[in-house]
This record gives sequence, structure tokens and C-alpha cells, in this order.
Amino acid sequence: MIKQLPIRAKLTLWYLLATFAAVVLFGLISCGVLYYALLKEKKTHLLGREERLVRLIEDNRAKNISMPLVQQLRNYALVTHEGNLFLLRREDGSVFFAAAPGNDRWQQVPAADGCRELHYAVLRLHNGLTMVQCHRIQLDGMALQLNVGSSLDEEMEILHSYLVALLFVLPVLLLLSSLCGYFLSRRAMGPVERLTRAALEIGIGELSARVPVPAPRDEVRQLAEAWNQLLERLEAAVNRLSQFSADVSHDLRTSITIMLATTELALQREQSEQESRETLKRIVEECCTAATLLDALLSVVRSKNFIHEASFERLDLNVLVLNSCRRVEDLAESKEVLLDWSLCADPVWIDGNALLLNRLLGIFLDNALKYTPAQGEIRAEVFVRNALPGIRVRDTGVGIALPQQEKIFERFYQADLRERQPRGGNGLGLAIARWIAEAHQATIRLESAPQAGSCFEILFPEPAERKAVAKEYAEPVQGERIFP
Repeated sequence: MIKQLPIRAKLTLWYLLATFAAVVLFGLISCGVLYYALLKEKKTHLLGREERLVRLIEDNRAKNISMPLVQQLRNYALVTHEGNLFLLRREDGSVFFAAAPGNDRWQQVPAADGCRELHYAVLRLHNGLTMVQCHRIQLDGMALQLNVGSSLDEEMEILHSYLVALLFVLPVLLLLSSLCGYFLSRRAMGPVERLTRAALEIGIGELSARVPVPAPRDEVRQLAEAWNQLLERLEAAVNRLSQFSADVSHDLRTSITIMLATTELALQREQSEQESRETLKRIVEECCTAATLLDALLSVVRSKNFIHEASFERLDLNVLVLNSCRRVEDLAESKEVLLDWSLCADPVWIDGNALLLNRLLGIFLDNALKYTPAQGEIRAEVFVRNALPGIRVRDTGVGIALPQQEKIFERFYQADLRERQPRGGNGLGLAIARWIAEAHQATIRLESAPQAGSCFEILFPEPAERKAVAKEYAEPVQGERIFP
């Protein structure tokens, strides 16, 4: 049941139990100390009675008072408080003087050495506790064993009163400790409650917010720092998932647009059976490309830290450009844009990933089709410059101003060309193209001017001698450049 209580109640309860244990322990120790002090004071009192008796007998002897020793002892017992608790024995153990009947019971006093040293014992005499002192002394030339006692009733009364006072104060102390424990638990849990309220105010759309970190370097500060680290990891994961969704939508939209354009052209004109089969074959290929692309992106998002192991192989740029152009030629025809390509006579080899490079070329061609008006022209070229292979995509579209050229490769940035484009984008294509190029250690160069078209050029490094290499690449988060 205690486990189900709030932490504040648990702290208060533990504080109450600790206070109760402390008060009980204090009571036991203080009672012991008080009892010891009272007995010590009683021993001092009994030793003083012995000293006064010896001094009285010696003074009477010095004054030549002719009185028997027994009579002197009897007079001493009459004028002394608790004089009846008085007994003298000879060396053989016989009673020499007893101030009251029944004093012979004092022989129970333990004195193995015959009371040559002071011995004390607490005995129950006359229906009460009595402290008895036993000591061997010399009286009037006689060696006697002195037994002198004093009642402990007064000391027991003091001890009893103290215990009653403790029992009366204990509930008050427990009540005060409960109040103090509740107050201290509120103060102790205050920073945790503030952290909880701050954490509850952070939603999935406000992951950039952080819980306040207190100044003292204590456990609460460690908790706040742990919360903020968790929020940072969660924010990064959500950003990556958002980026993944945006990238999927961008790439699938391109495939869907191509399939729609191919289907619309097939419906607008009469086709032979062979042409219809070619059209369906192209649609099937585009569906396979979209499915392959989706599987690749899913493998990226499922992998740790969104890192994907991309297998590189020897590729011919001529084949890549030809396949990419044929993929969008129906879309270009539907937009009344002339699409042409120029290939090298010999194979142009690079080391790369075919799926990623098809995405890159598809992005450039898709952008060119979006921003090139009807009757315009798009041309894809394969070239080799200083032994370095490359691809160039030219268009006669609206072009891009110089200030905008510095930002178009940022995620979600869109140039102000919406009044001149038939369908809007989401500002992701060129950002994806950039990290694909960086994964291949390629560079992208742009030449463009308003109303003068654009030219995107990708220059690849010289291919390695090995047939295939493995590289790690990662989708970049917003505002971050990722290098292989």
C-alpha cells in the first residue's frame, strides 16, 4: 500500500518514522544518562555519610569523650537522615551494630574482597529500592565492615516524572515532525513538479522547447538535463521522420506524374496493340521503380540513425541518361516540351548506385519540365572533361536569379516562380539531389539567369579501379550538410 502513495506522502511518512525513532532513541539514552547521574549523586551522598561517621568518632576520641562506641553509633543513627539504614559487621561477619531490625539482610551486598574497596548494590528493602554502600573502615581501633544505605524513592520519582514528560511531548513532536516533513517534501518536490509541468506543455509540434535546468548541481538538475537530452534525440528522430515522409512524397509524386502523363497520352490517341503493350510496359516499369524506391527509403528509415548502406557498382552514364529521359518523355510530350539527349560514342563509366542516380536525374528533369513553358526545350548530355565524367541538363525555362541560386539547394526552399509554373513543389527535390551527389563525391554546378533557362551540371570523380565500393550515406536533416 505504501508503494502506491505519492512521493510527497512517502517522504512525509519516512520523515515521521525517522523522527519517531530519533525521539525514542533520545528518550532511552536520556533516561539512561539521568539514571546514571542520579545513582552517581546517591553514591556521593553515601560516601559523605561514611566520612562524617569516621570524622565524628575521631573527633570524640580526640576530645576524650568517655562513651562506648555502640552508644556513639546509636546517637549518630538518631540524628542522621535515614539513620536506620546503618549496619556494622565484624571481620568474622557477625553484627557489631544494627540501627534497625532486619539490617542483617544487607549481607546480600556482593563483596568478594570483604569490602576493602567501595562496593555498591541496589537492593529492595522496606518495600522500596535502596542503594547500599559497603566499605571496610577503622573505628576506634577496630576493623569493621560498614554498610550504609539510602532510599532511591526520590530518584525513581524524578525518573518517572521525566518519562511522563517524554510521553506527553512525544505526540507533539510527532505532529510537528509531520508538518515539517510535509513542508520539506513540498519544497523538495517543487523543482520536480515544475519540470513535470514544463514537460507536459511540450507537444509533438514543440519539440524544440526544453525544460528549465535549475542552477544547483543536484539530482534535479541531472533529471532536467536528462529530459533535455531525451527531447533532443526525440526532436532529431521526428525531424528525420518528417524528412523521410517529405522525400517519399516527392519521389512518388514524380513517378505518379509520369504514369498519369503516359496514361493520358495513351487515352488521347489511337494505339495499336504493340503500342498499347509498350505503354503498359512503361507504366509497369514506373510502378516497379516507385516500389523499389519506396523499399529503399523504408530501409533507410528503419536503419539505425537513418543510415543506409548503399552498394556502388560500375555504371555507364549513357545508359543512365537514356533510361531517365525515356522515363519522362511522355510527360514532356504532354507538356509540349521538346526533350532531347546527347550521349557519348563510348561508354562513360562511374562508380555509383543506380537507384540514387536515377533519383538525381529524375529530379533535374522533373524541375526542368515544371519550369519550362510549352514549346520549350530540354536537353540532357553526357560529357567527359579532363578525364572526369559528367552529366548536364539544360532547359529554356524561366531561369533562376543569382540571389535565389544560393538557396535553392536548401530543404523546403522554393524560388518565387509560382505564377509561372503549372504545379507547385515542396522545395525538397534539389536538396535530395545535393546529398545524392555528395554521397557520390560529385559536385553540382548551376548556370542560370532569369528568362534565359538553367543548366545543372554534375561532375563525378574519376572511377576507381575496383568494380564496386560500399559507402554510407544519410538523408540530411534540415539545414545540415551530410558528407560521405
